[in-house]
Amino acid sequence: MVAQQWKLEAVAKLIEGRIVDDTDRVEVCIKGTVLGFPVTVEAFRAGFPFGVTFFLETADLSAGAPPNDPDALNMMFYPRMTRGIYSFFARLLLLEAKGQPIDEPRVKGNFHCSYNSREQAERFVHYPGVLENLLKLEHYAKFSELTVRTNAGLSLSVSTAFNNLEVDIAKETCAAMGELGQIIFENFQ
Repeated sequence: MVAQQWKLEAVAKLIEGRIVDDTDRVEVCIKGTVLGFPVTVEAFRAGFPFGVTFFLETADLSAGAPPNDPDALNMMFYPRMTRGIYSFFARLLLLEAKGQPIDEPRVKGNFHCSYNSREQAERFVHYPGVLENLLKLEHYAKFSELTVRTNAGLSLSVSTAFNNLEVDIAKETCAAMGELGQIIFENFQ
Protein backbone atom coordinates (compact mmCIF):
# COMPACT_ATOMS: atom_id res chain seq x y z
CA MET A 1 0.00 0.00 0.00
CA VAL A 2 1.38 3.39 -0.98
CA ALA A 3 1.62 6.19 1.57
CA GLN A 4 -1.07 8.85 1.25
CA GLN A 5 0.63 11.89 -0.30
CA TRP A 6 -1.59 14.42 1.50
CA LYS A 7 -0.70 12.84 4.85
CA LEU A 8 3.02 12.85 4.05
CA GLU A 9 2.78 16.57 3.22
CA ALA A 10 0.67 17.33 6.33
CA VAL A 11 3.12 15.62 8.69
CA ALA A 12 6.09 17.27 6.93
CA LYS A 13 4.44 20.68 7.37
CA LEU A 14 3.67 19.89 11.00
CA ILE A 15 7.37 19.32 11.81
CA GLU A 16 8.60 22.06 9.48
CA GLY A 17 10.30 19.38 7.44
CA ARG A 18 10.46 17.55 4.18
CA ILE A 19 9.60 14.16 2.73
CA VAL A 20 12.77 12.14 2.16
CA ASP A 21 12.95 9.50 -0.56
CA ASP A 22 14.57 6.58 1.26
CA THR A 23 12.61 3.79 -0.43
CA ASP A 24 15.59 1.42 -0.33
CA ARG A 25 15.16 1.34 3.46
CA VAL A 26 11.65 2.56 4.40
CA GLU A 27 8.50 3.59 2.54
CA VAL A 28 7.81 6.63 4.75
CA CYS A 29 10.58 8.98 5.88
CA ILE A 30 9.91 12.55 6.95
CA LYS A 31 12.59 14.73 8.53
CA GLY A 32 12.05 18.03 10.29
CA THR A 33 12.44 19.81 13.61
CA VAL A 34 10.47 20.27 16.80
CA LEU A 35 11.66 22.96 19.23
CA GLY A 36 14.95 23.00 17.34
CA PHE A 37 15.57 19.25 17.69
CA PRO A 38 15.89 17.05 14.60
CA VAL A 39 12.86 14.76 14.24
CA THR A 40 12.33 11.81 11.92
CA VAL A 41 9.00 10.06 11.32
CA GLU A 42 9.41 6.65 9.68
CA ALA A 43 7.37 3.64 8.69
CA PHE A 44 8.73 0.53 7.00
CA ARG A 45 5.47 0.34 5.02
CA ALA A 46 2.58 2.78 5.08
CA GLY A 47 -0.16 0.19 5.60
CA PHE A 48 -1.16 -2.44 8.11
CA PRO A 49 0.51 -4.23 9.93
CA PHE A 50 3.49 -1.86 10.06
CA GLY A 51 3.57 0.92 12.67
CA VAL A 52 5.22 4.33 12.80
CA THR A 53 8.35 5.33 14.70
CA PHE A 54 9.14 8.87 15.84
CA PHE A 55 12.77 9.78 16.57
CA LEU A 56 13.88 12.99 18.29
CA GLU A 57 17.60 13.72 18.61
CA THR A 58 18.82 15.71 21.62
CA ALA A 59 22.51 15.27 20.76
CA ASP A 60 24.47 15.69 17.55
CA LEU A 61 24.35 12.24 15.97
CA SER A 62 25.71 13.28 12.58
CA ALA A 63 28.94 11.33 13.22
CA GLY A 64 27.00 8.12 13.85
CA ALA A 65 25.95 6.39 17.05
CA PRO A 66 26.40 8.26 20.33
CA PRO A 67 29.42 7.33 22.43
CA ASN A 68 28.85 4.58 24.96
CA ASP A 69 28.49 6.71 28.09
CA PRO A 70 27.90 4.56 31.19
CA ASP A 71 26.56 7.61 33.05
CA ALA A 72 23.85 8.30 30.45
CA LEU A 73 20.35 7.12 31.29
CA ASN A 74 18.93 4.45 29.01
CA MET A 75 15.29 3.90 29.95
CA MET A 76 12.37 2.17 28.27
CA PHE A 77 8.65 2.57 28.93
CA TYR A 78 6.04 0.01 27.89
CA PRO A 79 2.33 0.65 28.57
CA ARG A 80 0.62 -1.79 30.87
CA MET A 81 -1.85 -4.11 29.19
CA THR A 82 -3.82 -4.57 32.39
CA ARG A 83 -4.29 -2.32 35.38
CA GLY A 84 -5.50 -2.60 38.94
CA ILE A 85 -6.36 -6.02 40.34
CA TYR A 86 -6.19 -7.55 36.87
CA SER A 87 -2.45 -6.84 36.65
CA PHE A 88 -1.85 -9.47 39.35
CA PHE A 89 -3.66 -12.12 37.29
CA ALA A 90 -1.88 -11.07 34.09
CA ARG A 91 1.49 -11.54 35.78
CA LEU A 92 0.33 -14.81 37.32
CA LEU A 93 -0.64 -16.15 33.89
CA LEU A 94 2.65 -14.83 32.45
CA LEU A 95 0.84 -12.46 30.09
CA GLU A 96 2.64 -9.38 31.35
CA ALA A 97 6.09 -8.76 32.79
CA LYS A 98 6.59 -6.90 36.05
CA GLY A 99 9.31 -4.46 34.97
CA GLN A 100 11.88 -2.77 37.18
CA PRO A 101 10.66 -0.86 40.24
CA ILE A 102 10.14 2.90 40.18
CA ASP A 103 8.93 5.09 43.08
CA GLU A 104 6.28 7.04 41.20
CA PRO A 105 2.75 5.61 41.55
CA ARG A 106 1.42 7.01 38.25
CA VAL A 107 4.40 5.66 36.32
CA LYS A 108 4.12 2.30 38.13
CA GLY A 109 0.37 2.19 37.41
CA ASN A 110 0.64 3.02 33.70
CA PHE A 111 3.98 1.65 32.51
CA HIS A 112 6.52 -1.10 32.81
CA CYS A 113 9.99 0.35 32.94
CA SER A 114 13.50 -0.88 32.39
CA TYR A 115 16.61 1.22 32.93
CA ASN A 116 20.35 1.04 33.44
CA SER A 117 20.48 3.30 36.54
CA ARG A 118 17.71 3.44 39.11
CA GLU A 119 18.99 6.71 40.58
CA GLN A 120 18.89 8.44 37.19
CA ALA A 121 15.56 6.85 36.30
CA GLU A 122 14.01 8.15 39.53
CA ARG A 123 15.45 11.60 38.88
CA PHE A 124 14.05 11.57 35.34
CA VAL A 125 10.48 10.49 36.16
CA HIS A 126 10.26 12.94 39.08
CA TYR A 127 11.57 15.88 37.05
CA PRO A 128 8.85 18.56 36.50
CA GLY A 129 7.05 18.05 33.20
CA VAL A 130 8.26 14.51 32.50
CA LEU A 131 5.29 12.61 33.94
CA GLU A 132 2.76 14.92 32.26
CA ASN A 133 4.40 14.39 28.86
CA LEU A 134 4.66 10.62 29.37
CA LEU A 135 0.95 10.49 30.12
CA LYS A 136 0.20 12.71 27.09
CA LEU A 137 2.16 10.35 24.88
CA GLU A 138 0.31 7.36 26.29
CA HIS A 139 -3.05 9.08 25.80
CA TYR A 140 -2.52 10.44 22.29
CA ALA A 141 -0.02 8.10 20.65
CA LYS A 142 -0.96 4.91 22.51
CA PHE A 143 2.66 3.91 22.03
CA SER A 144 3.98 0.40 22.28
CA GLU A 145 7.50 1.45 23.35
CA LEU A 146 9.27 4.65 24.32
CA THR A 147 13.07 4.68 24.63
CA VAL A 148 14.85 7.55 26.38
CA ARG A 149 18.62 7.85 25.97
CA THR A 150 19.94 11.02 27.56
CA ASN A 151 23.04 10.98 25.35
CA ALA A 152 21.03 10.57 22.11
CA GLY A 153 17.32 11.34 22.32
CA LEU A 154 13.92 9.68 22.19
CA SER A 155 12.42 6.91 20.10
CA LEU A 156 8.69 6.24 20.20
CA SER A 157 6.96 3.37 18.39
CA VAL A 158 3.24 3.22 17.73
CA SER A 159 1.39 0.26 16.26
CA THR A 160 -0.88 2.45 14.10
CA ALA A 161 -0.05 2.29 10.39
CA PHE A 162 1.02 5.58 8.78
CA ASN A 163 -2.03 5.66 6.51
CA ASN A 164 -4.27 5.30 9.61
CA LEU A 165 -2.35 7.81 11.74
CA GLU A 166 -4.33 10.97 12.42
CA VAL A 167 -2.41 14.19 11.78
CA ASP A 168 -3.62 15.64 15.12
CA ILE A 169 -2.20 12.60 16.92
CA ALA A 170 1.14 13.11 15.15
CA LYS A 171 1.05 16.78 16.16
CA GLU A 172 0.44 16.05 19.86
CA THR A 173 3.03 13.26 19.80
CA CYS A 174 5.71 15.51 18.33
CA ALA A 175 4.85 18.33 20.76
CA ALA A 176 5.14 16.06 23.83
CA MET A 177 8.37 14.52 22.53
CA GLY A 178 9.76 18.02 21.92
CA GLU A 179 9.02 19.00 25.52
CA LEU A 180 10.69 15.83 26.81
CA GLY A 181 13.65 16.51 24.53
CA GLN A 182 13.97 20.02 25.95
CA ILE A 183 13.99 18.63 29.50
CA ILE A 184 16.65 16.05 28.58
CA PHE A 185 18.80 18.60 26.74
CA GLU A 186 18.72 21.18 29.54
CA ASN A 187 18.96 18.88 32.57
CA PHE A 188 20.30 15.43 31.70
CA GLN A 189 23.25 15.88 29.33
